[in-house]
Amino acid sequence: MLNLIKKNKKYLVFMVSIVLIGLIVGIIYYYIQSSNVKNNIINIISTYDSFKYNAIIKDLIIMSLLLISSFFIIGLPLSIFYIFYEGFSIGFLLSLFFASFKIKGVIYLLLFLLINKIIIFILMFFFIQKIINIARYMIGYIIYKKEGLIKEKIIKNFISSLSYIIIVFFLNIFLYFLSSFLFKELAFLLH
Repeated sequence: MLNLIKKNKKYLVFMVSIVLIGLIVGIIYYYIQSSNVKNNIINIISTYDSFKYNAIIKDLIIMSLLLISSFFIIGLPLSIFYIFYEGFSIGFLLSLFFASFKIKGVIYLLLFLLINKIIIFILMFFFIQKIINIARYMIGYIIYKKEGLIKEKIIKNFISSLSYIIIVFFLNIFLYFLSSFLFKELAFLLH
């Protein structure tokens, strides 16, 4: 894994930058909301009692759509927008949990993200790299019409993308059962 990170350092710096921009925009977005909207959201969060993390369908649909759209080249900007959106969501949630529960809420959310999101997020980075490769090779295929080598690279990245989808799917199933137990125990941080 460390070797993979070193090999893709520039790409990962770019992706982390997109996440950080999304994070900052998410924080700003929370603070520009009207007081009524903030209060409504805070009321919903403070009475929420379901602790199951369930991103099985969401991740499956998003990853499948990104994979399919990569063959039409639109997957490239959509993938980058998705990473921005994830950063935006985290920034918004951090602000929301801080406003609702102060430091305890931030600790809860960070634990939640660390357990439920970090591994999937890292896998998504590498999945999106495959999506970007497919879109790049499709552009090359359209421009240069060199079938053999480009077609082989597209198939290789497609198969690799499918393996990421399968890994994320099974990881989400595991997290579905783990998170309900774990976060019920950590619920005291939200009171």
